Amino acid sequence: MKRIHLEYAVSVLLLISLCVTGVLGYVQSELELRRFVPHRYAAYTTLCLAAIHVAMNASKLWRYTWRAGGPKRD
Repeated sequence: MKRIHLEYAVSVLLLISLCVTGVLGYVQSELELRRFVPHRYAAYTTLCLAAIHVAMNASKLWRYTWRAGGPKRD
């Protein structure tokens, strides 16, 4: 599997995980469930996927940050 395909797969999984976490959070809030385990695990999954996503794109993020904050060229 090419790296770009892996990056897209992680991004899609991250979006799905964010949606699932949001829906489960809404269900937890509406039903007033104190210890709703699926929401907790969905949140942990989202955090892990976000960390993987940032790690995979760290060089892109660093280059963007360096260019945005670096000296201006005319």
